[in-house]
Amino acid sequence: LGEEHPDYATALSNLAGMYKDMGSYDKAKPLYEEALAIRRKKLGEEHPDYATALNNLAGIEANKGYYAKADSLYTEAKTIYKKVLGEEHPSYATTLNNLAGIYESTGQFTRAEPLYLEALTICRKTPGEESASYATSLNNLGYLYKKMSNYSKAEQFYTDALNVRKKVLGDEHPDYATSLNNLAGLYKSISNFEKAEIFYLKAASISLKHSFANFANLSEKEKQAWLNDNEYFNESLLSLQYNYAGISDSARRFILNQQLLLKSIILSDSKNILQTIQNSKDSILQKTYSSWLSIKNELSQQYSLPPGKRNSTFKNLEQQAEDLEKQLNAESSAFQQQQQSLRIKTTDVQNGLQEEEATIEFIRFQLYNKNWTDSFMYAAYILTKNDTIPIFVPLCEERQLQKLFDSAGTTADAMVSKFYRGLDMGNTGTAASLGVDLYKLVWAPLEPYLKGIKKISYSPAGKLYSIAFHALPVDSITLLMDKYELNQYTSTRQVALRKNQDPKIKVQNIALFGNASFTLDSATIAKTKTGNQNISNMYIPQNRGNRGGTWSDLPGTAEEVKKLKQLFDQNRISTKSFTQTTATEENLKALSGNSPHVLHIATHGFFLPEPEKDRKDIGLGNENTYSLADDPLLRSGLILAGGNYAWSGKAPVEGVEDGIATAYEISQLNLSNTELVVLSACETALGDVRGSEGVFGLQRAFKMAGVKKMIVSLWQVPDKETAELMTTFYNYWLKGKTIEQAFARAQADMRKKYSPYYWAAFVLVE
Repeated sequence: LGEEHPDYATALSNLAGMYKDMGSYDKAKPLYEEALAIRRKKLGEEHPDYATALNNLAGIEANKGYYAKADSLYTEAKTIYKKVLGEEHPSYATTLNNLAGIYESTGQFTRAEPLYLEALTICRKTPGEESASYATSLNNLGYLYKKMSNYSKAEQFYTDALNVRKKVLGDEHPDYATSLNNLAGLYKSISNFEKAEIFYLKAASISLKHSFANFANLSEKEKQAWLNDNEYFNESLLSLQYNYAGISDSARRFILNQQLLLKSIILSDSKNILQTIQNSKDSILQKTYSSWLSIKNELSQQYSLPPGKRNSTFKNLEQQAEDLEKQLNAESSAFQQQQQSLRIKTTDVQNGLQEEEATIEFIRFQLYNKNWTDSFMYAAYILTKNDTIPIFVPLCEERQLQKLFDSAGTTADAMVSKFYRGLDMGNTGTAASLGVDLYKLVWAPLEPYLKGIKKISYSPAGKLYSIAFHALPVDSITLLMDKYELNQYTSTRQVALRKNQDPKIKVQNIALFGNASFTLDSATIAKTKTGNQNISNMYIPQNRGNRGGTWSDLPGTAEEVKKLKQLFDQNRISTKSFTQTTATEENLKALSGNSPHVLHIATHGFFLPEPEKDRKDIGLGNENTYSLADDPLLRSGLILAGGNYAWSGKAPVEGVEDGIATAYEISQLNLSNTELVVLSACETALGDVRGSEGVFGLQRAFKMAGVKKMIVSLWQVPDKETAELMTTFYNYWLKGKTIEQAFARAQADMRKKYSPYYWAAFVLVE
């Protein structure tokens, strides 16, 4: 038929519709635009299919918040339908609904109401009162009247829509869940919390079931878009919990179960799928996996280039990688079914808890009152071994947190000084007052529920990821680590899995990277060529955002690696050390598939903040492509031997890695044999925080690669004191302490000699 046939346009529209339903609007838009162009050329601008194409494209613009564009497209479609099909046709009614939705979204309620009513009248006749279209019209009017505070009318229309959808679509359809959620929101607005709870719980249950029905067959990007698009179900429930003290015990358990499921679910799912594939003996699956890795490797090279210099097949490569990822997910469906049957609930976490231990699941959510507000709230769920129900504790609004962070200053020295008593051991006065304020905001409200608790396993959320909880001052002499044994997790559901782990794991072998020669000339770099064909150089133009110039040597890491090697040699533990010109990206990547039990990397780390949107939208020219990257895994990484050559703007030496190992590249390695990664580097705990998925940076990358535990840093730390901390930690571990105990003891020892600046930056994440 060819690419200009109307049927091809229909296929494009169908594919775009699928992406739209998953929340992937950027993928849907070009497909809808292509379909529109074909129909304009082949059918003309007065054909109903052309009007449908206008409608589809307008829907994308509306979802992206471009209401003026959507208004124009909907109005054009409405005119065509009216002329060609008449004013009683269902397609004309659909456009009336859509156009009214634009007016409603922009607060023009008096313009929206007559259009919604006209659409309802048309749908009542055709296709009739037992149709999905009629239910949509009823629902739209209910939503409008709720916004207009006409709650009795809103309830009438919402209830009618619910009943029609149940009859026509069934009581497990996503649209039925939406109607339940809408009614719940209405009841919450009029303070009928009992009814709101019932409807919210039903809606959330259906949403979860539907969300995960096809979850395994989606790519990581599609999973994220899908969850983002359905986040309002979760945030509606959390808002109810926040506003309604009388919520039932069963609802409390349900909401916490939902948080345990959703927290870092994509990371957990993707990591488990990759490990299953890597360990599979299925030759076809392995071949598909190799093809996916090869394309991802090629993409890593392309991402480093300015858009104008990227290969013309760049977009096709992205699509191929995503298609192969979905294929891999689908082919490991048996594993997915197993994972779904092992979903962890509150009771599983309780069974994994020790006596005198509690879990704290921090949450961040947008607050819904009568309508969605611009407030993002922080709260926590506390669970102990003998609790019959989880305890919900409201904490603060994000603006309060941000105000404290702003008051602390922008540099690491200033922030540590204000929050954690800074650089001066004797500083116990007003300099740490902000730290006490921070404690009062995010921890003090929890204290009444932690009586008798000695050990706390917690999972941060939002801006809480940047807090060194163990060094948080309780008062002028006490830190939080004095009161509790603190362990940080990606999600507290991991507590339920601890029974399958040996806490007294002994070091089997270790690979050490340190004292890298960051500055090498091209001839020396060329000598490091290994013959590996899968080189993923990341070309860096001359300006490096906030990271201009070159990276300085770290002489302290030479002593660190030397002492650690001596320590492990004395304990007869197999040790490989990579220093100077051998501390290369090639040697790091060569560990993939046969990784050591412990991987210790003492080097520079970097994280570049998310670019401003207007800077991304203009031409890049010679602008730094890392600092403008959308993917946070391309904006964080480690600097290894020779890294200054590319960092300073020179084109990488052909056939040799550039010495800049990004999180994107690390995430593609197979480090599943590695129990612990120690990133004895600066800012390795940082990254973009995205919804319930947590930190996107080196943490996520090494977790994706299969690593079980990590020690990472929140701010830049002097290498001499870092070396002392690490040596002390390993000494305790080798003497029989658990990893957690050894790390806590090491920091306690350092605390006796140094201020928190020198040791509190490091956190152990499981």
